[in-house]
Amino acid sequence: MLTWRKAFLIFLLLTVAVAGAIYFYLPLSVNVAYPSRGQVVEAVYTTGTIEPDPPIRVATERAARLTALLADEGMQVKTGQVLARFDDAELQATLREMQIRQRNAENNFSRVGRLYQRSMVSAEQLDQARTEAEAAREVTRRTLAQIKALTLISPVDGEIIKRDGEVGNYIPANQVVFSLRKSATQLRLTAEVDEEDIPRVKPAQRVLITADAFPGKVFEGSIREITPEGDPVTRSYRVRISLSDDVPFFIGMTAESNILVSQRDNALLVPNSSVLDNAVWLVKDGKAFRQPVKTGVKNADKTEITEGLTGKEAVIVDPPEKLTNGQSVREAWLRQSDKSS
Repeated sequence: MLTWRKAFLIFLLLTVAVAGAIYFYLPLSVNVAYPSRGQVVEAVYTTGTIEPDPPIRVATERAARLTALLADEGMQVKTGQVLARFDDAELQATLREMQIRQRNAENNFSRVGRLYQRSMVSAEQLDQARTEAEAAREVTRRTLAQIKALTLISPVDGEIIKRDGEVGNYIPANQVVFSLRKSATQLRLTAEVDEEDIPRVKPAQRVLITADAFPGKVFEGSIREITPEGDPVTRSYRVRISLSDDVPFFIGMTAESNILVSQRDNALLVPNSSVLDNAVWLVKDGKAFRQPVKTGVKNADKTEITEGLTGKEAVIVDPPEKLTNGQSVREAWLRQSDKSS
């Protein structure tokens, strides 16, 4: 006698058998699209910083304490105008000592010269006195130069765009205190290009530039200079990009750029997700077949096919991992307009 438990078990087994048959014998559903024709652009992507052209930076030559600030950001300055002064008390004391030594050495040279004229000292003694006097003058000259370097002056007529440091701060040697730009100066974009991409970058190449501050807008520039020596730490090369006079960028702003290497119209394109291991999967007469291809430029969503397709094939998008040659498939078209064409 058939109990309800046995009936349920038989029903369950039949359900599993039917599901298995459906899975193994019904065609696999795949997303399909035709290749398209369009423009393809090969570009080198990089980011950089907007700078005045040329950038002008004023730094202290030796470490010292900042004692006076005579200019600030946004101020217009003239060539030779004093911008800041540093503590020079120690050097002033050294200067006074050197000046005394210089006077003594010069007086001694004068005295030995008179004695030499009277044949009371040798030529060697005269030369030694002369050398000591010249050395004393040189030490005094160097000390004066060091004191002068502790007064920062503007090298150009222009505007102060950045100031670092406050009165009382101890400023290390060679640290930039003021950044300036000449009046009516142009701007440039300075970027770092990876060493693997730099062989494709040449002077005068067109550059498309975007910045978060100006969403939806694209500006143009051109490659002006490529630094001959790369940075072994970052493994990159500095590239300077010329900008037009009317760009709305601000100095210090970050910008993204695409350096155009090549551009081709009417290129054969397929979705990026359809290309796996230099091959695509095609649908022919309800079956899947793997087709090796050669690829060109890869954009954000499309890959250029240079060999292997005519453009009339049905290409599987996102092909399943276990797809095999000759497997039955059922097409689910992503773009009906492509199929009808």
